[in-house]
Amino acid sequence: MKSTVHMLPNTLRPALTLAMILSVFWIPNAQAQWLDWDVQTESRMELFSVAISDDEEKDLWPADLNKDGWTDVIVVRKQPFSAASEPPKSDLLLINQQGVLVDMTMELAPEFISNPSFARDVYVVDVDGDTWDDVVIANTFSQQPMLYMNLGEDSLGNWLGLADESASRFPTLISDDPLICAIWSGDLTGNGAEDLYFVNYRVNSGGGTAKDFLLINDGTGHFTDDGESRMGDLRNSAFGTAGQIHDMDGDGDLDLIKNTTLYDVPPWNSRGVIVLFNDGTGNFNSWDNIVPNGSPYMFEIADFNGDGLLDVYVVDDGSDKLLTATSHTADVSLGFNTVNLGFSSSNGFGGNVHAADLDLDGDYDVVVSDVDVDIPPCNSSRRIAIYENVNGTFNDPYGNTIFDWVTNSYDVALLDINNDGLIDILSGKCQGYDVIMSNNCDLVATSADYDLDGIPDACDVCPTNPSPDCTETVEYPVVSTDNSMARQWNDMLLESIRGDYARPTVHARNLWHSSLLMWDAWAVMEPSACPAFLGQDYAGFQSPFDGFTPSTDLATARDEAIAFGMYRLLQHRFANAPQAGNLMTGYDVHMDTLGYDVTFTSTDYSLGDGRALGNYLAWQLIAFGLQDGSNEPNDYANTSYTPINPPLIVDLPGNATVLDLNRWQPLTLDLFIDQSGNPIPGETPEFLSPEWGQVTSWALTDADLTSYTRNGFEYKVYHDPGEPALHDMNGLGTSDIYLDGHSMVALWSGMLDPTDGVMWDISPASIGNRDTYPTTLETYATLYDATNGGSPSLGHSINPSTGSAYTLNMVPRGDYARVLAEFWADGPDSETPPGHWFTILNYVSDHPQLVKQFQGEGDVLDDLEWDVKVYLALGSAMHDCAVSSWGAKGWYDSSRPITAIRGMAELGQSTDSAANNYHPGGLPLIPGSIETVEAVDDLAGTLGENVGKIKLWAWKGSSAINNVDTEFAGVGWVLAEAWEPYQRPSFVSPPFAGYVSGHSTYSRAAAEVLTAFTGDAYFPGGMGTFLAPANEFLVFEDGPSVDVELQWATYRDASDECSLSRIYGGIHPYFDDVPGRLMGIEIGLDAYDRTVSFFGDGTTVLGCDADLGTCPADLDNDGFIVIGDLLILLSDFGCTSNCIADVNGDGAVTVADLLDGILANFGQPCP
Repeated sequence: MKSTVHMLPNTLRPALTLAMILSVFWIPNAQAQWLDWDVQTESRMELFSVAISDDEEKDLWPADLNKDGWTDVIVVRKQPFSAASEPPKSDLLLINQQGVLVDMTMELAPEFISNPSFARDVYVVDVDGDTWDDVVIANTFSQQPMLYMNLGEDSLGNWLGLADESASRFPTLISDDPLICAIWSGDLTGNGAEDLYFVNYRVNSGGGTAKDFLLINDGTGHFTDDGESRMGDLRNSAFGTAGQIHDMDGDGDLDLIKNTTLYDVPPWNSRGVIVLFNDGTGNFNSWDNIVPNGSPYMFEIADFNGDGLLDVYVVDDGSDKLLTATSHTADVSLGFNTVNLGFSSSNGFGGNVHAADLDLDGDYDVVVSDVDVDIPPCNSSRRIAIYENVNGTFNDPYGNTIFDWVTNSYDVALLDINNDGLIDILSGKCQGYDVIMSNNCDLVATSADYDLDGIPDACDVCPTNPSPDCTETVEYPVVSTDNSMARQWNDMLLESIRGDYARPTVHARNLWHSSLLMWDAWAVMEPSACPAFLGQDYAGFQSPFDGFTPSTDLATARDEAIAFGMYRLLQHRFANAPQAGNLMTGYDVHMDTLGYDVTFTSTDYSLGDGRALGNYLAWQLIAFGLQDGSNEPNDYANTSYTPINPPLIVDLPGNATVLDLNRWQPLTLDLFIDQSGNPIPGETPEFLSPEWGQVTSWALTDADLTSYTRNGFEYKVYHDPGEPALHDMNGLGTSDIYLDGHSMVALWSGMLDPTDGVMWDISPASIGNRDTYPTTLETYATLYDATNGGSPSLGHSINPSTGSAYTLNMVPRGDYARVLAEFWADGPDSETPPGHWFTILNYVSDHPQLVKQFQGEGDVLDDLEWDVKVYLALGSAMHDCAVSSWGAKGWYDSSRPITAIRGMAELGQSTDSAANNYHPGGLPLIPGSIETVEAVDDLAGTLGENVGKIKLWAWKGSSAINNVDTEFAGVGWVLAEAWEPYQRPSFVSPPFAGYVSGHSTYSRAAAEVLTAFTGDAYFPGGMGTFLAPANEFLVFEDGPSVDVELQWATYRDASDECSLSRIYGGIHPYFDDVPGRLMGIEIGLDAYDRTVSFFGDGTTVLGCDADLGTCPADLDNDGFIVIGDLLILLSDFGCTSNCIADVNGDGAVTVADLLDGILANFGQPCP
């Protein structure tokens, strides 16, 4: 049986009309070109609620459901029409996320799963006139049709998904047994609302005559079944397989068109394609059979020759037909010239047919699915037929050529998946899906040209590079197979982070989730260890787990579980990355190199298959991530936060429009490129992750939490650092600290010149070995040498590994400061700060002098055990740092130095109260560093317009550089109103608040973890190093002028240096730095302690179930028995199997658990 067909989506019709006009009036001799295709399923599709190998029949409909400008797809999954041999099936919602079709069914259409259907067709249309498309599903086997209403957006612009409102909007169909095969819509009564026509069927002549259903819309999206009163016997169908609604006779009202085949029923007493004429009132009395006899199964209606009349393409079991309209008599008959096409590629049955302009020549081409789904088995021994429209007739350019990607397809959706102006194909196959991309960019004459190089973006291999001669240099990542499986996939994850947008919060979470996956894949096969995710409770989310006994040897099962789990997780997390195509290729190539078959998608690990365990772990972590407070389903978008300050236009001097110098200010740039080198759409990036405090964490507890509310939103701040220094227009409160902190940023900006003659020893002999920090806002400044740079420290007299003193390492201070600013910005390859510390960890693990003993004691661990344990420790700490520091950033919403320095420069100076430019909120004057512009200054201006303004002895900025490969800006006097941090001109400052420093938090936590895990504060060999080659390493400008080798004796020394780098770079004042370090110490140690509790190897007395055994009523594992535990129990009340809240262990959740477990211990901490 064939299902209904779909016209070209409405969103494509205006473009097609324009193309037709151009082809007629502008390019009269234009010739159609034919097409190349590229299968990109793995990088263009992510499925979670069904397997990628899904073997159900399928019908598809494309539409932009969330109105984001990207076409989404509804998939209904079916079974053969003849008998209900299986239960109903769940359907799919595929949301187009910038060119990747992502299964968002669980998040945005959960009733597709909870309310499965015997679907035969699907149609998308706005039934209630609210401009949001709704979804109609036509069902068989006596199941009523379904109407899923589009819920539109909430007040913050978040799409809310689909909800089943069938019961309140549809009548119960009782005039016949619903065995519906087709659905279409149109305004039949002229009231402006979409009515619905359902074509019914019977399996064979023994079933008698089927009665169609005509549902009339009252204008509000509520329907009545008027089929009998408006159609009479014209409702009759035999095997009714298709239906559409169009004005076939050109009289201004819409007619019904349907297919009836297989056997004859009155009143037509023939098989055929029947047109039922609308009498203008929505009633139907006359008809015309335009394909009498034959065996028509499917049809598509479009103006194929551009003459303004609707033609018909008919898929027939004999020979496909093209009916070209000639003349019509309204409400009586239709005239067509019928041609049997005789294409061998589609003769002998065929399936769904769709029309679209595939080659952009202004007319509709046709695609016919090859599977006649009422004749099993699925294998059709044919291919999808793709026919070229040539002046209103059809050509078969592929003939009988067999391509793997065009065989055995139930249905296709024709849509522009990647918004490049070309129609792509989503194929629903007998076994799975294919995403087939049109590889014909030369056809897109109207493509955008982002970089203005004269090459349309659709064909531009480097669309952000203005050179027309540029070549694509990105390639898929390759990682070594010489390391443990965990290390291989950690390397691949780091490569993926480098190929994604620079999002420290998101990638800290990715690192944590991956470390959980790899640890659990190892731990479930280690009797003494405890899984950290499977079977654990994370804010109410539990991943069921029944234990695992490998069916292969232990090493093989562990490697398989890690590889398959990481492969699936990374595919999901990086599907929308700027380098997604290369990343997906890299994942596939690596799996192939390992000898693994990625088509294995089972999650049933009960038979001991490590691959299935890996798939299950990934599936569970993906599900966890979709509800963990990160808002991943909406690409981590903010739900509440809005900045109070208007954007600062960086290229214009001053900051006159800032409303509050204490609050974060967006930056407007001509082109914003993040620190991973990715262009960001729009010129004013939003605050990244201000609500990240809401994300489920690892070792953060309610005891660490302070909650605040702003504009009705709860901001959660763990390890609350307290209020930062605040600017005051009258110089009151902590305003002096605010001024001091930002003036130090300006002073250190003046140290970025390698020619100033200042030389420093940057060896561990002179730098490092600081073991205490000031702990109050008033004393933070004592940590630094504001005048000369750096942070005074004792250094290390002896390398404990060699027993010798550290060798001096003299370099220009300006080179050292610039290398620090760039090296620590995001790591040498932009893997963001948490990823950078994983790179450092891997450097440590590879060091030949490292002995892999846990905490420096006991047996030497093999590489895999070492890696999964240390990754869990570091990944957990990095994620908790992100939750904590961004929780503070979101709540305190503090400004960056570019806002503060330019804003205070607008006010004047705060030192000389007798001067005309005095303002108590202005910059403090520091001779030689921060001064007033005088009439004799070079900066005075030709008319003295800058006299009285504030000037800084600082880095001259990117405008002083013509060629970053050969020039550096140097240092000199600049107007404070135009000051820039030492950053790229396309980046300038991170798109999120400053307080507290994420770099300081991440780095100190990482240092604590590495110190504890290795059992040694020192790098292996007593020193870690990184070489920045002369005239090669720097990116912001040329340099360094000499080789600069960064050297650190201890992990904490490296952390301290990272913190200082952010001041040299103009990113943080010191009062952002110190509290971040203090937070990092606590977060790192807490995360480490919880991590170790899962090792179970003599390092802890706790077992896998100790948290439940010692405190069974602490259901959320926060250390206390409080309201959160009570709510969990109430939500689980009555459970009798695998219960979360079974406190007393009797197998069920009852009053006994409430009284004896929760209430008896309420308010108490766990022992």
